[in-house]
Amino acid sequence: MNISMTGRVALVTGAGRGIGREAALGFGAAGAHVICAYQTDEKSAQSVVESIRADGSEADAVMLDLADVASIRSAISGLAERGVLIDILVNNAAMRPRTHLEDITVDEWDKVLATNLRGAFFLSQAVLPHMLSRQWGRIVNVSGIDAYRGSVDRVHVTASKLGIVGLSRAMGAEIARQGVTVNTVVPGFIDTERRHPEWSDDLTAMRHQALLDIPMARLGLAAEVANACVFLASEQASYITGQELLVTGGAHPLVRQRARERDFDELRVAEARDRAV
Repeated sequence: MNISMTGRVALVTGAGRGIGREAALGFGAAGAHVICAYQTDEKSAQSVVESIRADGSEADAVMLDLADVASIRSAISGLAERGVLIDILVNNAAMRPRTHLEDITVDEWDKVLATNLRGAFFLSQAVLPHMLSRQWGRIVNVSGIDAYRGSVDRVHVTASKLGIVGLSRAMGAEIARQGVTVNTVVPGFIDTERRHPEWSDDLTAMRHQALLDIPMARLGLAAEVANACVFLASEQASYITGQELLVTGGAHPLVRQRARERDFDELRVAEARDRAV
């Protein structure tokens, strides 16, 4: 399948690392003009911009604070004043603090929901006028498998991520006849730098537990999630809206289907062999 996005402008939030970085690079490889949005890590966003430009596509970085609606509107209006109008939006950026439910403060709850859910809505609202005027647009929201399963010490994050699913379904239904699709990518356990502090190089109990839930018996790659984002934003996905695309290695969001311990033992041997090479 040859996906071309020449002539399209794609805005990716959280584009400096992980899934956001790979999505930005993927849109650039498809020929889109990529806007790499960041909040604090300008250096990483600019690094992605330079990589995209080096491969022959246009790219720029823009700072916006998803928890601040005024910042969102200012960033989008600033781009519009330069003639940069958004055709594709990937709402990827999110806060994922780990706090026991009894210790979550009002401020922390509000900031997580404002960034992860409210920000995604108001950014979508800000770019919609251009999409609707052209009768073409793509909004891809990134959720996570824990939105369905729940996650210990992340009540607020889980609530926001399940809210993203509902947001996509409702928005997708409301504007389905106007040429704009809204879908959700649901990553499973993905091997990104954000997980590395939690998992050592060896197989810890947490990683063990995660792998037992994955029929493919491996963590996913950020690039594999990015590929799903690019597909849903393409012409090839024109009849898909209000849906969730699971990128989970076969793990079901509502069923914990433990692999056999023998499978895990085989995986341990394989990983030890790979490290020795």
